[in-house]
Amino acid sequence: MFGAALDQFKVVDLSGHIAGPLCAKLFADYGAEVIKVEPPGAGDPSRSIGPFFKDDPHPEKSLLFFYLNCNKQGVTLNLDTVLGRDTLLAIVKDADVLIESFPPGHMDRLGLGYSTLERLNPGLVVTSITPFGQNGPYRDYLGNDLIYYAMSGMMYASGAYHREPLKHGHPQSYYMGGMIAAYATSAALFSRALTGQGQHIDLSLQESVAAHHYDSATRYSYTGTIERRAPKVESGSFKGVRFEGIVPGKDGFISPTMQRGRPTAPFSEYVTFLGHPELDDERFADRQLIAEHRQELDDVLLPLIREWKKADYFNTFMSSGFVAGVVQTSEDLANCPQLEERGYFTEVEHPVIGRVKVPGEIFRLPECPWSLRSPAPLLGQHNEDVYCGKLGYAKERLVALRQLGVI
Repeated sequence: MFGAALDQFKVVDLSGHIAGPLCAKLFADYGAEVIKVEPPGAGDPSRSIGPFFKDDPHPEKSLLFFYLNCNKQGVTLNLDTVLGRDTLLAIVKDADVLIESFPPGHMDRLGLGYSTLERLNPGLVVTSITPFGQNGPYRDYLGNDLIYYAMSGMMYASGAYHREPLKHGHPQSYYMGGMIAAYATSAALFSRALTGQGQHIDLSLQESVAAHHYDSATRYSYTGTIERRAPKVESGSFKGVRFEGIVPGKDGFISPTMQRGRPTAPFSEYVTFLGHPELDDERFADRQLIAEHRQELDDVLLPLIREWKKADYFNTFMSSGFVAGVVQTSEDLANCPQLEERGYFTEVEHPVIGRVKVPGEIFRLPECPWSLRSPAPLLGQHNEDVYCGKLGYAKERLVALRQLGVI
């Protein structure tokens, strides 16, 4: 077994909220030394975003911040001061990566733009994450998850056509952006291994979402067709049939189908597994007949499916080769036997929150695995370790920096 996959890299995380911290977290989880730099006082904005542990809105109890910042060292630094900027340059001098999420031009105005950092450290990879990118007519606009979904085209195709467009409940744009940023940063580091030269990565959150909706733009480019939302039917694979959509079971929602492999299984086979072989009916012998008798099919099947517990339905049909699904709640997810068997969740001890179970390894590198080495840092927890231990500052200087509001 080798060491951790990324333990040769040093990453400086200047970013806030979700996308940048997630990018840095993926490096930290696989062994990179990650120093998270936060402004003194409030820290990363995600510290003020719930949910909070036991609903206590405390800057050290944000579960969002906790999840995104495990395995990092945390320091405070006021970049609006000359001493703060000089200290950052001392940290960055031997770093491999710097991740930031300031508005375009902000780092240049601080005297910390890419041209400055490149002269100091030619091999540095700088990853800048912004709403719309470093150039273009929208570069200075603010953004949020709702805007990225709307501007990417994905929202227009989401929901029912007779209603307004919908956005997914989870802020996926930030997580998409964070993962793409980690991929791009890794690619830049691979390129550096060949050329010795770092580079400046320009990542737009709008484009991160649009990249996941590429088929709509491609279709329009070739055919002029505008993809729209679904028509007003409660249906799955069979037009106008609620069966094969999302329907209620005994303890939640189930997605039942008669698909077994590529073809659709005979109706007789499906009702046999459902526990009612006596319900075999010629009206439902093929897909054309089902379309003609769609209401009757719903009347026969939906009351029976409502009697099934969702996990029982899922295991019975999936183990027999049918395609079936269940809608898992947060509780279901935390107790999912598949995730449990694969060790997806892990526990970590936090000095303020206590012991918490969090999502862990999202892909497997058996020879150089992921590990959860430390909880998210308290605000400024590692100031002395980094400034005195790594930069060699005297403790008296640390006191002076604190008194001057630099840290």
